[in-house]
Amino acid sequence: MSALNYSTPSTLAIALGANLPSTFGTPKLTLIKIRPLLEDEICQWIKSTYSLNDDLNSIKNNLDWYWSPLYETEPIGEDGNQPDFINAVLLVEGKKLLRQVPSEKAALDLLNKFLAIEEKFGRDRKNSLKKWGPRTLDIDFLAWGSLQINNKNLTLPHPRLIERNFVITPLAAALSKKGSRIKQLPDQQGWGI
Repeated sequence: MSALNYSTPSTLAIALGANLPSTFGTPKLTLIKIRPLLEDEICQWIKSTYSLNDDLNSIKNNLDWYWSPLYETEPIGEDGNQPDFINAVLLVEGKKLLRQVPSEKAALDLLNKFLAIEEKFGRDRKNSLKKWGPRTLDIDFLAWGSLQINNKNLTLPHPRLIERNFVITPLAAALSKKGSRIKQLPDQQGWGI
């Protein structure tokens, strides 16, 4: 068992999007339905990765889940002739994630769980003709603490993270739910509306 390392950042950042109906309904319903399933999968991944004896509810209750609101966004890429997307971001933190320093193997295991969820919701990555085409569900692994990975299956942090408003806006909303020690200053002359 590895020692707890409270100084290592270990926040998981995950983006979700959909613009086609899935087996669970509209894109909006898909993102609503994915929420508990994704949380359960992350808990199962933590349990198996860290060989915890805790039950899944104990793991889930000892994590902080910061979900952004749902956002409707225009599609990007070569095919602008598709429905708008529904997007969201999830941030996950907590002591259960601090038991081990983030690793490439564990990140790839989590990515495989995300891909299996996408498939369950009707996404077929193998037969997709367009890189940025319509989809029933897209789960993007944005970051895991300060872990850096660059291989054919996964790049962390996500290489286009800061280029995408449909990620940045929900990410900012999820971060704002975390709260912080940052205080907003009262309006000063020339600063604000």
